[in-house]
Amino acid sequence: MAKDDVQHVQAVEPRALALPQPLRFAPPYADRSPNPEGYAYWWQLFRLVFDLPNPASFAKLPGISAAELRILRRYVHTCQELSESTVLSHSSGVSINMNDGVEAVVADFPVKEAIRGTTVLFRQMASAQEPASYSQVRKIIGQIAHQHHDEHRDQRLELQRLWNRAHGQLNSRLLTAMADRRALELMGAHPNLPVPGEDVKPQEVLSLFQYGDLIHWDRHAEAFQEVANDDFQHKWETLNFLSVMTQLSHFYLGYSLLVARSVGDR
Repeated sequence: MAKDDVQHVQAVEPRALALPQPLRFAPPYADRSPNPEGYAYWWQLFRLVFDLPNPASFAKLPGISAAELRILRRYVHTCQELSESTVLSHSSGVSINMNDGVEAVVADFPVKEAIRGTTVLFRQMASAQEPASYSQVRKIIGQIAHQHHDEHRDQRLELQRLWNRAHGQLNSRLLTAMADRRALELMGAHPNLPVPGEDVKPQEVLSLFQYGDLIHWDRHAEAFQEVANDDFQHKWETLNFLSVMTQLSHFYLGYSLLVARSVGDR
């Protein structure tokens, strides 16, 4: 190779080899997004890992009280507003470039203002303490679905079970890492092959950014500052945070279609 030649090497994640995935239903609220293709990408990962049933197939629930209806519709409204965030469809990433032996870490993230605003709205659905959060809404739907023994009971409970199970996994692991693991399984790779991101703990990442910088500057402020002092670590942890918030946000948007159907609004 000549002295001035440059060699470009690009790594491809295992999940990329398993895409595209045929979708069971259109990506929720993609029509509200400035980048619908970004929504499609995330929902292909959902299909690869979870293969969730169409939330809009949920049968309307009888016996919803006025107070419960208010909470359920608030959840749907919040999801509709969140769906317009540019953060959820942004192709965020971190790359490492080498030029004459000098390493440069380059990040492609949404603007900080957009991240902060999305984080605040996201918390209304992600925090169990919020009155119209996913946690509160799923309890309302689950209780009513169990109480009513009509011809749709089994279908309602099965949809609820599958979506709730997926939420539990999204709270404990990165969707991108789960998709990489699934893709490797499909290729017959050895199960002990390491996958980047499998060590990330979503709830710890969310708490670090929410309570160390973006929403409150309190119990994690010192820990966040330690991360911020290291440029590479800060960019990498920011990418993890955006990935966690995006995967859970898309889940909440999808579940909102189930909620809307439960009250007869779709």
